[in-house]
Amino acid sequence: MPMDENKNMNLEKEQDDLEKLRARVNAAKIAYLNRMPFEEKPELSYEDLKKIAQDFIRASYRFQKEKYGAVKVKISVAKLLRR
Repeated sequence: MPMDENKNMNLEKEQDDLEKLRARVNAAKIAYLNRMPFEEKPELSYEDLKKIAQDFIRASYRFQKEKYGAVKVKISVAKLLRR
C-alpha cells in the first residue's frame, strides 16, 4: 500500500474517532446540565466532564498534527464546553 493511501486511511480513522468523541462531549454536557446518568455514572461531576473534554482535545491535537504537521487550532476545556 502506498504511503499516501495509508496516511489517508489513518486520517479518516482519526476523523471518525474525533467525531465520536465530539458526540460524547455533547452527550456528557447534556447529562451534566440535566444531572442525568451518563455511561456508568449516576451523575457526572464537573471533573468527569472535564476529563471527557480533555480526551477530545488530545484527539483533536493528534489529528491536527497528523494532517497539518502541527497543531493549528488550540482548544481549551472552557471553550469546548461553551460550544
